[in-house]
Order: sequence, then C-alpha cells, then structure tokens
Amino acid sequence: MKLISVNIPDSYLKVLEMFVIDGKFPNRSEAIRIAIRDLIKAEFLIEDTLKKSMDKFIEFEHEKLVSENLTI
Repeated sequence: MKLISVNIPDSYLKVLEMFVIDGKFPNRSEAIRIAIRDLIKAEFLIEDTLKKSMDKFIEFEHEKLVSENLTI
C-alpha cells in the first residue's frame, strides 16, 4: 500500500471523524480507501454501461442499414 497526502476541507475531515466515532469505519484512512474504491467501481460501471449501450446502438444501426440495402 502506498502513502499519499491529500488536502481536504475541514468539513470533510469532521465528517470522517464522526464516521469513525460512530464506528462506521475503524479509522479515517479506511473510510477514504472505501470511498475511493466505491468511486472507481461506480465510474467503471458507468463507463461499461455506456460502452454496452453504444455497442447495441451501433449494432442496431448496422442491422438497419443492412436491412435497408437488402430491400432496395
């Protein structure tokens, strides 16, 4: 694991500390790791969903063009 430094607003730090006090996370580092993990998963999911949608659209358009050419 690598150590990085991050500047965050005081309000974010206060919320992170509240999460730790409430027992939702064992420490601030773990809360930040989980937040980054979830962001990465969400972004990949969004990207993958968009790619699949575009692939389906391209396939549909291709089939439509082929069908139109066959009827001409």
